[in-house]
Amino acid sequence: MAVQGIDYEKCVDCGKCYDICPDDVFGMFCGKVYVRDPMGCQSCALCAMVCPSGACHINVVRPKPLPAGRRV
Repeated sequence: MAVQGIDYEKCVDCGKCYDICPDDVFGMFCGKVYVRDPMGCQSCALCAMVCPSGACHINVVRPKPLPAGRRV
């Protein structure tokens, strides 16, 4: 599992992680972001890069390889 979780004390529910994730790891419910599919995460770190409050925590070890042609 690459997504370690969301620090809800820091999260401002901006939805940037939800919008940028290429693997639909995050979900939104009643305006709150949550980790929907942690096993689908490729550790691309896009969520952590766009998070304005540093609330996204990921493990940088990829549990599965990136698809061919994708670079991070």
